[in-house]
Amino acid sequence: MNVLRKKPHVIIVVILTSFLGNCAIKVESKTPTNTISPIISEPLSEVKTALQNQPQSPPVRLVIITDKTGSADWSRIQQPQRQDFQSLLPLLKINGGELAVGNFCDDSNRPLERVRLEQQPLLEKAVFNHPVPPVEPKNQGNAFTYRKEKDRYKQELVEYETRRQNDLQILAAHNNSVQEWQSQSEGKIKEFLTTQLQPILAHPVNCGSSDIQGGINRAKLFLGESELTWRQTPREFAVFITDGLDNVGVQPAEFKSNAEVLLVNGAGSKGIFENIEHKAFESVPAAFQYLVTQVNKGEN
Repeated sequence: MNVLRKKPHVIIVVILTSFLGNCAIKVESKTPTNTISPIISEPLSEVKTALQNQPQSPPVRLVIITDKTGSADWSRIQQPQRQDFQSLLPLLKINGGELAVGNFCDDSNRPLERVRLEQQPLLEKAVFNHPVPPVEPKNQGNAFTYRKEKDRYKQELVEYETRRQNDLQILAAHNNSVQEWQSQSEGKIKEFLTTQLQPILAHPVNCGSSDIQGGINRAKLFLGESELTWRQTPREFAVFITDGLDNVGVQPAEFKSNAEVLLVNGAGSKGIFENIEHKAFESVPAAFQYLVTQVNKGEN
């Protein structure tokens, strides 16, 4: 009986061919097929600009009380004018905040006239997709792999454009809310100047007595209100335009507050402000200019 035997060199060739085939499969499996980076990019240029330009400063709370008593004339107390307040109101428009005004008179413990401007609507970076544009693949000789990568690229390009348009819509909605906020702020300022501030400024300087302590107490009450209605802790200032001569109060003047106190008068008199830390100014414009400068510099 004849037995068929394979020649040794034939067996070697079969084994070598099988080994090379397996190697080729392993090499091909390590070849990357996805050239699209899944990382998250920086914001779109339009979004990045909006994030960088929005106000970062805390709101400002101001209280201003003017002496309308008989001693104001001979003490050369300068009465503030409407145009003086025009330099302060932009601080509220930019940072948000509140302004309260009143007069020292016979009974100064009376409600202040107030205007509040909310802080500008905040644009949060986290609400955006920040899509990264896909990278178009290159044909490196493998037609099958290139076709798969090209199809994937087209799909991710559609997804990128969808996410990009979504970010632009979020930005457009924010811009609309800022415009609405600006319009409302302008309306509040106009109303305040016309119907609230003007009567305060027009009050004659003829009060028979000087209740300085009452006005100080009203200012403390205003500045002591809760800060929880603001995104940030407000910066606070109190401006007292007076000689400080109180002939009504029986208690020593106190002003425990985080607010910076400005005292304005032309005679250099301090009165009951001797025991209250303050900065002295000769004129209303000088005091208001200092206030504006401090807020813009972001210093306490």
